[in-house]
Amino acid sequence: MRREARLQVLGLLLSLALPTVAAGAALEPTPSPSDHYGESFTFIGDLEDGTFVLVQLSVTNIGPGTGTGICRATVLRPGQRPWTPQKKVGAKEWGYEAATSTLRVGTCSARSAGGVTRVEAVLEGGRVELEYAAQVAPQSPEGSEVEVGTARYRHEVTLAFSPLKATVQPPKSTSVAQAGGGYADHTRSTIAPAKLARRWVRFRALRGEDRLVLLAREGQDGEFGPVYSWAEGNTPHLMESFTLSREGAKEKSAWTVDVFGGDGAKAMVLRSTSLLQRSAPVEGLGVLGGLVKPVVGSPVTYLHRAVLERAGKTPVAGLMEVTLEGEP
Repeated sequence: MRREARLQVLGLLLSLALPTVAAGAALEPTPSPSDHYGESFTFIGDLEDGTFVLVQLSVTNIGPGTGTGICRATVLRPGQRPWTPQKKVGAKEWGYEAATSTLRVGTCSARSAGGVTRVEAVLEGGRVELEYAAQVAPQSPEGSEVEVGTARYRHEVTLAFSPLKATVQPPKSTSVAQAGGGYADHTRSTIAPAKLARRWVRFRALRGEDRLVLLAREGQDGEFGPVYSWAEGNTPHLMESFTLSREGAKEKSAWTVDVFGGDGAKAMVLRSTSLLQRSAPVEGLGVLGGLVKPVVGSPVTYLHRAVLERAGKTPVAGLMEVTLEGEP
């Protein structure tokens, strides 16, 4: 497999593996000998001008070698071309420094101490710096652990609602600093990504007065979980299930998500408003795709601006991700 294709696939695997708190420090990976092991620390920002930014530090055994580290970033600026660099490093080029509470993966790092969390990604001649006004505090809503046989997936929110300062400088561009809202999570899985989920829905309202996150998964067996919403200042609220529908196809897709509470009644509705990005790494691999699909499947992720509607409450604007196991 070509090096570029391997990088695409490894980045894909770790972006999908999106909560029980793991042993050790909050930013310290806990590697597994499993061939399907993948662990990711993901940091997201929704900036005041509408820019979406993501930095992800990951470790995996999937693909060639073991203990591979990957750093990737995504910067989506209104009216600008996406910048989506990533770098793979060997097991000797990543590690956790307990003395400084810092995780390093190649030229990228995340440090949480002294009441703040700082993340930096230096990739392909560009740079992203994120500073959260909070220290990571892992929390795992009920039902955040998934089991498939003896394999497990775990998810924890490490920064649910935090003010954020971001500095973004894509290659050959000037540096731009601005504020926004931030979110971060940590996932760890030994389940092959192709077996983990049929579809995911994630919503994050990180700016404005009403801040809220939602996570919903449907398994390959048709069972739901975790499914929860979490409004700032409250505890996570468990939900029962969701339905997903769309109009149009691929880049012209428009999504509607109905989320149901424990009593079976519709509790909220998500509606996409504009597409920021469609990502389908395996789709473009051609013959190579057949080699990786048994492990990674053929996931497609849509990132949209969206609105969350609830009876008797003001609609909330935010970011919505819809991930499918293959296009229908």
